[in-house]
Amino acid sequence: MEELAELHRFNAWANRSLLAGVRQLRTAQLEERQEGMYDSVQGVLGHVAQVEFVYLRMIRGLESKRLNPGLTLDELEAALAETDAGLVAEARSRSPEERVRIPWFERDFAVSQCLRQVLTHSANHRADINGWLPRFGIESTDQDYIDLALTEE
Repeated sequence: MEELAELHRFNAWANRSLLAGVRQLRTAQLEERQEGMYDSVQGVLGHVAQVEFVYLRMIRGLESKRLNPGLTLDELEAALAETDAGLVAEARSRSPEERVRIPWFERDFAVSQCLRQVLTHSANHRADINGWLPRFGIESTDQDYIDLALTEE
């Protein structure tokens, strides 16, 4: 599952890249909703952090639980950093066939499927936020894997 670990390493980088862009927003803009936005930037970031957090807990065999509602941007960034590192570690150490119970679907999924779900879910919502940033006068952030590779040369 080394490929999934690498993709989760990218996911962590992409989250940090997006957060750097989001940090340019004023406090009011973090909570503002505009036409076509289904939640605020802060609300969507909270959702991304929650999904990453709960999937990591379930992969580790822990009870699914929620993050505290209303986390600050600093707290969301810390939560994402912790869960992103944990997901990389789990991708490196778990068997892809190991099963995880997802209570809201009332069925078991392979760890590899859970790890892929986190990747696609987070990418989808990062794209939402990244597309909204120009509405607030902020340039969209780099979100391509090649951008990570370029930073490592």
